[in-house]
Amino acid sequence: MTLAGCVSYAPKLLPAAPEWPDDIAATNTPLTVDQVVERALEHSPDVRRAERELDIANARKYADGLLPDPQLSFSTDRPGAAGFVPAFMAGLSYEVSALIDHPAKQRGATAALEKQQFALQWTKWQVANHAYALYVTDVSLSRVKAEVEQLAVHEQVVDNRMRQALARGDVTRDTAVQSEAAYRDSLQQLNTLEQDHLKARQELTTLLDLPPRTRLALATPPEPYEVPPDVVRDALTHLSQRRPDLLALRAGYAEQDERYRAALLGQFPRLDIGITRGRDTSAIYTSGIAVTVTLPLFNGNRGNIAVENATRESLYEEYMQRLKDAYVAVDNIVSKLDLLNEQLRNARSMEATLDRATKQARIARARGDVTLPTLMNLESRLLNQRIATAKLLNAALAQQVELCTLIGVSAIDHQSLQ
Repeated sequence: MTLAGCVSYAPKLLPAAPEWPDDIAATNTPLTVDQVVERALEHSPDVRRAERELDIANARKYADGLLPDPQLSFSTDRPGAAGFVPAFMAGLSYEVSALIDHPAKQRGATAALEKQQFALQWTKWQVANHAYALYVTDVSLSRVKAEVEQLAVHEQVVDNRMRQALARGDVTRDTAVQSEAAYRDSLQQLNTLEQDHLKARQELTTLLDLPPRTRLALATPPEPYEVPPDVVRDALTHLSQRRPDLLALRAGYAEQDERYRAALLGQFPRLDIGITRGRDTSAIYTSGIAVTVTLPLFNGNRGNIAVENATRESLYEEYMQRLKDAYVAVDNIVSKLDLLNEQLRNARSMEATLDRATKQARIARARGDVTLPTLMNLESRLLNQRIATAKLLNAALAQQVELCTLIGVSAIDHQSLQ
């Protein structure tokens, strides 16, 4: 009957090769941002690890909720002389003192499970917004790369024209060298962008748990817009009650507080109470009660009390610092966004000015009022300004996504994450 209640062993072999889930990139239909975020939440390695940690916490809660088993003892003595019978002693005892700190351990295990639930929620928040950021970054880098490719083609045309003009003696060698250097710079810029694009694509592929070298087709995302100030203010007001990482730290502190309480209850002497039934070699039966008490003379659980108390103080300081860091981080990002938005407005104004100047220069060039190097220089500056504007827009988007993660709202529609 005892063996029937035991858990049996079942082997689980490790795979010899990676096992990939179904490949969503097999279709030619471009993936939308909602599909990418949903896929990330279902297959992200970080989410899966957090879910396994939750399973472990649930198992530990079950283990901490179990009471210790009773102890059954039996001994016998065989007499060496005639006229005597074999003696035996049987006893059944239980550690009564384990019932004292059991409620505290149960409350601590419940808090530990709650902490892991909040940790899973925080991981999902981060993965959702990170998937959105990688999605938009991938599309944005494609746009910037297209602008730089256009610039490189333009600079190559300018370089060829300057070489021909130098051969005719229409321009100086310095002008020709500058055009060649500009062309080389545009090629270098294009190489850097291709590396950044490859890195973002690989990171998105890993987040979606897709095989390496998977080619993703992404649809054009909706244009991002700034996080409303009232959303930031409302989120900061209730930040400590709604952000999962802070709630996880609060649950962790509650868990440690119960562990400290259990350590204090562990000061009481260990008490085992049991009943005995025995027979001596003279065939006389006896019954009794056995009581075992541990004398707290040298240990008294003082070491565990010191460890649990110090750990509780450490968690208290960690929570207070994390709370301060959360408010400081939000304020810093808001300040960065204000600066980036101002720079973006100036960049767009400069782009519009250069666009008008370039159009006027083309008309003047047709009349012969503007030289070719001047027109080429204006066109190069316009293309460079478009690239700078696109990079500022990407930087502002990255800060907006980080801000949304910190205050707990969706980077897509700024609604509260659940």
